[in-house]
Amino acid sequence: MIEKIVSGKALARLLALILAGLIVILTLSIFSAGKDGRRQIVDMDGSSEERLASVLSGIKGAGEVDAVIKYDEDSKVVGVIVTAEGAGNPTVANNLTKGVATLYDIPVSSVMVFEKEQEE
Repeated sequence: MIEKIVSGKALARLLALILAGLIVILTLSIFSAGKDGRRQIVDMDGSSEERLASVLSGIKGAGEVDAVIKYDEDSKVVGVIVTAEGAGNPTVANNLTKGVATLYDIPVSSVMVFEKEQEE
C-alpha cells in the first residue's frame, strides 16, 4: 500500500493538491486582512466617530471632543480630525494625537487636533 502512495503519479497528485490548498488559503488571507492582520470595519452611521470622541473626551483636560474619520477605498483609516475644548494645551493635544495614532495604527502626521471654539 505504501508503495502505491509513493508511486510517481500518486505523489505528484498529492503534492499538487497540497500546493493548490496552500495557494487558496494564502490568497484568502491576503484579500481579507490588512497589513497587520486586523480588519477595520467601516460604519456609515458615524458610530466609530462617536465612540472615538467618547474615548478621547476621557483624556484629562480634553473636555468635549468631536472626531471625523477618513477611510480609503480598502476601508482602512487614513486620517482623523479631532476638535477638543482642551486642545489649546499642547500636552492635551499631544495625548489626543498619540491616542488616535495608536488606536488606528496611523502616523501622527495623519492626525490633526484643533482647539474647539468655546461657546459663550
